[in-house]
Amino acid sequence: MRVLIILCLLLVGCSHNGLLTKQSYQNSQQAYIQGDAKEALLNFPRGEEDGNFITTMEKGYLSLIQGKPQIRDLQSQADMLQNRVRYHVSREARTFFYVQTPEDYYASEHEVIWLHFLLSWGYSLQGKYTDACVEARIAGSLLTLPWSPTGHFDDPAMRLFLAGLWTMCGDWPEAQVDLRAAWSMDKRLAWAKDLAEREHPPKNLFLILGGPGPEPVWSPNLTANPLRSERRVSFMLRGRKSPLSVADQRDVQINSYISPDASTWYERHLARESELHEMILDSAYGTKISKEVVVSSANIIADTGKGVLVGMATGAAAAMGIFASNNNASITLNDFAAVLAVGAVIGGVSGGIYGAMDGYQKSSQDMKQELDPSIYYRFVRYLPEYLWMGWSEQELTYPVKLQTPSANIEIKQPSVVNRTSVSIANMPDNRPTSCSYTVGDSSITIKTAPDADGNCPAMPPSVW
Repeated sequence: MRVLIILCLLLVGCSHNGLLTKQSYQNSQQAYIQGDAKEALLNFPRGEEDGNFITTMEKGYLSLIQGKPQIRDLQSQADMLQNRVRYHVSREARTFFYVQTPEDYYASEHEVIWLHFLLSWGYSLQGKYTDACVEARIAGSLLTLPWSPTGHFDDPAMRLFLAGLWTMCGDWPEAQVDLRAAWSMDKRLAWAKDLAEREHPPKNLFLILGGPGPEPVWSPNLTANPLRSERRVSFMLRGRKSPLSVADQRDVQINSYISPDASTWYERHLARESELHEMILDSAYGTKISKEVVVSSANIIADTGKGVLVGMATGAAAAMGIFASNNNASITLNDFAAVLAVGAVIGGVSGGIYGAMDGYQKSSQDMKQELDPSIYYRFVRYLPEYLWMGWSEQELTYPVKLQTPSANIEIKQPSVVNRTSVSIANMPDNRPTSCSYTVGDSSITIKTAPDADGNCPAMPPSVW
């Protein structure tokens, strides 16, 4: 049996050990959520997937929010992916695009656009404004896709950030176009339309990126085709969308406005994955499923066999005991053999059923744990979920203070001082995972889940 299992696993193939998991990011994510991008980058997982699209994007973002335009690897990715954009029209007349990377990762629409956002941002930080505008134009073309039918990817939050990038590289007319486009997609953004109506850009513009990025959640149905169960995944946004206060050193207040969140990015991601599932299905995931099916089947067979053996022995012993207690006369050899046989058969069947059920339950749990995409689901982390935008015509004194109900940071100096002083910062603004309460002079933490808005409920009566 053991030899058979080993041969089956060899035929199926080993899973790719080089893929990063949720646990791989644990220390880095914890630092990032606490607002420490430097520590998040220092704790970034090393050695696995180095130089791949996902890790390059993640490390590039963590560098840029520190004001460090380390974009050489991002540019290498853009060069490798040049002319690789492919389009797919779904049955609902939606046009999806995707990029297949050299490592066979199918980058999502928003991830491809963010690659060019990051490059434009980085070039502006380096003072290469022409190159920054080129990257902004590439990102804009992916958002507009004038040659496609209806249903292509576009997003108001991305348009707002793109408007900020145009402002950084010195092209206010293009920024106006994207501000108007954001308003046309979401009429709640009247402030964006008002900003677009300005003939000249404001003296100071602030783009504050909020939210720690989404978390994948899995709701599998293991009775279905396991290759399809990976599609039963959703993304849970973790940002609070808090009100943001912005003020300079002299307490000059700058009004801030929040964008729509990134939920549509990930809805598109899942819809596109559903349309292209056979092509996008990750080879490492498919291999892992095959291996787990073999292992689980072998475990069930082994537990069934064990149950049969134990059941046979237990059944025979029980039958002999019952027979002996009800028969005072001596037991013949034939009686002994018959009782043992009957007891072994009954016990073996019962033990086999119990063993199979126990093996199935344990194997199903093991499969769920092994296949749970929340552990190893591949996507680009560290992208924002929304942004705040604010502007001012006054002369400002730095540092500028940013404050939400749960955190505060400082912008020590603008990111770019061009025709407009543009500042980009990051505020994780994450939902709490537990709630703290103060009793007298003491503060205690209780494992109480926050509500849907990220707020803690009133103090439980048991605390008193």
